[in-house]
Order: sequence, then structure tokens, then C-alpha cells
Amino acid sequence: MRVVITGLGVKSPLGCNLNEVFESIKTGKPCVGALENIDAGGFPMTAAGEIRQHGEVVKTPGSVDRKIHFLNLAMEQMLAEHNMSDKYSGNEMLMNLGTGLDYLDSENYFNSREYMKPFGSAIDSHQKAGRSMRELAIKFGISGGCNIFVAACAASSQAVGFSYKLLKKSLAKAVVTGGSDSMTSHAAYLGFFKLGAMALSDEGPATCKPFDRYRTGTVVGEGAVTMTMERLEFATPDQVIMEVLGYGSTADAFAITDPDPSADMLARSIEIALKDAGVSPDQIDCAHLHGTGTPKNAPAEYLALKRVFGDRVKDLPVYSMKGQMGHLIGACGAMELLGVAYSLLYQQVPHTVNFSESDPDAPLYVVSDKPLSMPVTHVLKLNASFGGHNTALILKKFEA
Repeated sequence: MRVVITGLGVKSPLGCNLNEVFESIKTGKPCVGALENIDAGGFPMTAAGEIRQHGEVVKTPGSVDRKIHFLNLAMEQMLAEHNMSDKYSGNEMLMNLGTGLDYLDSENYFNSREYMKPFGSAIDSHQKAGRSMRELAIKFGISGGCNIFVAACAASSQAVGFSYKLLKKSLAKAVVTGGSDSMTSHAAYLGFFKLGAMALSDEGPATCKPFDRYRTGTVVGEGAVTMTMERLEFATPDQVIMEVLGYGSTADAFAITDPDPSADMLARSIEIALKDAGVSPDQIDCAHLHGTGTPKNAPAEYLALKRVFGDRVKDLPVYSMKGQMGHLIGACGAMELLGVAYSLLYQQVPHTVNFSESDPDAPLYVVSDKPLSMPVTHVLKLNASFGGHNTALILKKFEA
């Protein structure tokens, strides 16, 4: 049973349609800047990857939950171009999405004194992501089921992987999957700042430097990506973007915020995905990694690849999107699949923005300066998150 990704909707720092996103990836244009949607003047760093249309940050009032607002727009965009209701009834379609924290309009919460309401009361400025996503499923006529994944940075990868498994086992005909998240709120920004995970900056917006020897942390971002996944027997071949071959998911059981330095379970997720896909490590042409720019991420990803690929790790091209767009947290895996799609469609490994010097503790073959043109048939996509979640996906260039 072959599973493919077809329709797509995107609202992101790299652009608000697939052509814009691909053009940004190709040129490596930096899409991180000083945070515009909230006043972050009290923080020592003010950078974020905000959703941009035609190069300009899209702004919304503080009362708007951006991850739901842009998810709605991404769904509308996808279904306008790829209306699944033409082929499937509502109960034949499911929706599986990754997301992040519920949204709190903290300024309104304070100014309106909503915190004075009795415990358990509905709070107007507090918006529940799960409830809002289920409402969108109803709005778009998707009645076969709705599952929300909240495994931090692995959430949307889990949603995609779960969707693939349902289709592979003939438990669904079509699934809308992907993810949506936004860290451009005071509560979310403060949380990552207090965790010490944010990139440092002496002046101006901070910079995320995945895998670089002098990386200091990540830069938060936002985005909404939706895609349709179908069994190939029901899909229209000329709408296929790429094929999903395998999925692996594990948990470190090590620490809440730190990856297991042994990288055993991260490597195990790759091994599971490869076995599921029926391909060997030698068939993987490149790896699109999690690449957060935090000090502990790069050595963990390197050790995982070293365990699976052996000495070939020094020759395996790798890439991270986060230097260019920031960390989309609950939406990062889905967004980064567009980087995989770029590799498979254009036969290039993009370059990692802001990478300049290799880390002796993580001597990866990081593509830098410009995209690397090469034959690309099979791609490994890795994501890992707080809580020790690890996901690995194997994607393939589509051949009818």
C-alpha cells in the first residue's frame, strides 16, 4: 500500500504559498528578524521567524490566536486547490494535526481583569487549540475523526507519521495532516527565554546557527502547514508531491528538556523508519535534521547518524531550516517536510543558513553557502523534542 502527499497549504516565515517557500529555500534568504507582533523590548533578545507574505510580516490583533488563524487560512488554501470532497465523503476523511500551547492574550487578560473571574469560569482571552482545531474539522466537512498531537517539537511529525500508518494499514482513505503553532506571544516567548533555550545576541535580533561551533540557542517562530495524504490508488498522480515510505517514533525517557547524550533512542527511531520503509542506510541520499542551534542538539543528532550510517556519516549531506526561519515548535516537522519536498523535486540539498564553522563534537557534512545539486531519491527527516520524543520519516521521490 503506497502512501503519498498531495495537496498543500502553507503560511510561514518563508512565504504563504509553495512557490514562495521554494524560492526562499533556494536563495537562503533570511526570514528571521526583530519580533513585530508583540513588544519584546524587555527581553535581551527580540528575534522571531514570523509569518511573511510577499516578504512582509503579517500582523494580527492581540486577541487573535495566530496558530489557529493561519491554520484556517492554510486549510482554505489547500482545499481550494485540492478539494478532497470531490473524491471522499466526510466520514472517509480524518484530520491529524500537531500544535503547541494554548493561547493566552496576556495583555487583555490583565487589562480586563479576567483573572478575577471565579475558578473554572470561561476566560475570553484563553483559547483552546484542541477545541479550535476540531471546530475547523467540522467547518471543512472532515468528520472521520480528529486527533491533536502536542508533543512539542515532534508534534506535527507524529501527526504525519500517524496519518501514514493509518493509510498504510487501510484504516483511512484520506487524511488532512500537518501542524500549526506560534511562539509570538508573551507567554510563549517568556517560557523559552526562562528555559535558556534562546539564541543570545549582543545587539540586534539574535541568530540561530544550526550545527555551528559557536551556536548559542534557537530562535522561535510560527507557521501553519496542512497537507493531504492519500493512498496512491485514490490519488491523482500529477498532484503527488512525494511518497512516504517509513516512520519511526521513540522516547528517550531521559530528561524533560535535554536530549539523551547517548542518542540511543534517536538512532533507534531511524532504524525503525528504515525497516518500515524497506530501505538500507546506503539508500539514504541526504538527511534533513532537527538542527535547533542549541548546544546539545547537534552532538545528539551526530551520534544518532554515526550509529546508523557508520563512517558514511562524514559524506552524508545534512541540512536544517531553522537558521532561516526559526523554530516553529509544534509545526516545525510539517514545515520542514517542504524542505524535503524541495530536495526531491529539485534534486538539491539546501544550504543551512548561518552555518560557518563545524563543531568538533558534531563533525557533520553540513551543506553551506549554496544548495548542493545531486541525485536525491530517498531522504531522512528527523525531529526531536522536549520530553524525549524522537521521530524519523523516510520520504521518496515519487515515481508513478
